[in-house]
Amino acid sequence: MKIFEQIRHFEFITSTTEIPYSQILLYYFILFAIYVLFLRGLKPTFLTMTILLMLNQGFFESLFGAYGVTSVKAGFVVLLIILLFRMKPVKLSNKEKIALWCFVVFSILFYLGYILNDVSIVWASYQYYKYAFPVIIYFAIKGHDFNETQTDYYTNLFFKLMVFQVIFSVVKILLLGLRENITGSIANLGGGIGIGYAVMGAITYWVIKKGNFKAKDWRFVIMLLIIPAASGKRAIWFLYPIIIVMLMWERVSKNFIYNVLTVILIAPLLIYVGFRLNPSLNPERKLWGSFDFQYAVDYALSYSGMSEEKLESDYAQGRWGSSVAIVDETIADPLSKEALIGYARSRSGSYGEHFRPEDYGLMPGTMVSQIGSMIIQMGWPAAFLIIFIFLLFIYSIPDRRIAHIITFYVLWDTILYSGSMINAPVQSVLLVYCIWIIKYNVKIPDVSECHELESSIIENKTLKLSSLPDA
Repeated sequence: MKIFEQIRHFEFITSTTEIPYSQILLYYFILFAIYVLFLRGLKPTFLTMTILLMLNQGFFESLFGAYGVTSVKAGFVVLLIILLFRMKPVKLSNKEKIALWCFVVFSILFYLGYILNDVSIVWASYQYYKYAFPVIIYFAIKGHDFNETQTDYYTNLFFKLMVFQVIFSVVKILLLGLRENITGSIANLGGGIGIGYAVMGAITYWVIKKGNFKAKDWRFVIMLLIIPAASGKRAIWFLYPIIIVMLMWERVSKNFIYNVLTVILIAPLLIYVGFRLNPSLNPERKLWGSFDFQYAVDYALSYSGMSEEKLESDYAQGRWGSSVAIVDETIADPLSKEALIGYARSRSGSYGEHFRPEDYGLMPGTMVSQIGSMIIQMGWPAAFLIIFIFLLFIYSIPDRRIAHIITFYVLWDTILYSGSMINAPVQSVLLVYCIWIIKYNVKIPDVSECHELESSIIENKTLKLSSLPDA
């Protein structure tokens, strides 16, 4: 087919390949024009501006460089302060109270690590921002106590903007090619964040539709894959089919034949198409190469540092292998200064002059997944606390099954991947927004509400009985 022949000629471009500035200008001009032509019905609220800024950081990063990044962070801080001042008094759940106290302890441990490692407090605050922002935004949204109409507006806005990211990713492929950096209008460097938007978008959309997917709904969920696929992300082709199966598992028993056939068809199809579209996952290392499942699995194991060859090496390699080595070393001596407070990052971004990868059994220069990085940066107590805080937020969702699925993804991202769902605001704020939307669409009364309802029913029955005439 002609379309497949055209796909073959696309060449994957790494993030290190420079993009001509004229191309960048043209790309973002087209994106801006699409926004102007098709984005309607915006309400000039501070939360709207926060969502728009989160999903359009790429404009500022690509066009203005370091100044653009600083401007975005300053804009987020200003918007967050305004949102905090406009909060209403609300009652926190027990999980939210625990999360708030855990965050206080985390903050103390975080800054303590920088002070004891003699690193600038200003630099510490710059790093602290990425963990503090999503936590504060969670409580800021909670404090606004949005009504049904407001929540529906923000839900629709979120998914409308997700459709734009799909369109922008198509424009990227046509104009800039398949390249690792540039993720829609969201970010400039790295394409890994596209995985989070696809996965969380699919989970949230499933909840809103109550799992009753029609053909157009499946088209939307499949189209979300274009966001990470445009950046050549490999992990999405392993992960997305698992998420789809987990979402559909409960419904299999309700409409057995239809749903089983859907799972059998969609999951293998995603794997087949994904492995052929990603040059890293097929033997020919090109777009639409041949399908070889064993080759793709072997590549993934080697990349993560868990292949037989790399496990036999003297030093741990890859995201998974290196993090396993760090965790093992920490367990061996959990009360050492390094294990408790880590090697706080210096101004250059390195872990510090005293940190030697070889001491942890790591290959110098190897990639490390987020759990390993957090232990090295701030010690295991602070790392455990920030993960625990996000899990408390997730399990504030009444539907435990959905909470389990989100937890699976967040822990996978933290333990085996980049961990941007926790340590990058462009992803962690997305997680908070999705938790809020899901909680609104999964309305299960809490225990206290059930007791109040039960008491009301009993009281009404008692009144009716007392009003009956004597026999």
